[in-house]
Amino acid sequence: MKRSHAIKLRDMMHKAAVSLDDEDALEAVELFPAWAVGKAYATDERIRYGEKLYRCVQAHTSQADWTPDGGNMALISGKYYAQDGVTYRCTRDTVNPVYAALKDLVGLYVEVV
Repeated sequence: MKRSHAIKLRDMMHKAAVSLDDEDALEAVELFPAWAVGKAYATDERIRYGEKLYRCVQAHTSQADWTPDGGNMALISGKYYAQDGVTYRCTRDTVNPVYAALKDLVGLYVEVV
């Protein structure tokens, strides 16, 4: 297979991955682009950081000291979050960013699914 064809196929897979629901997306993390410093991310854009999948909750340009695993994000009711191999569903908005591990927020803001 020619390199240019492989690149086109990769780009098509990235585009197709956008239409996956959250459950299927978590099973196909490798289909999503890797997080990069200095990139503008749109709200709801999903990216891969390490072996985990993240969804952007606020449009921004990424910074080296503001990584997806930083644990400093606002949680949105009804959305799913994964941390340390566990999936959580947010039961109420936090409004402000939280800095605690999700396991410590069970019963307050999230439930294990």
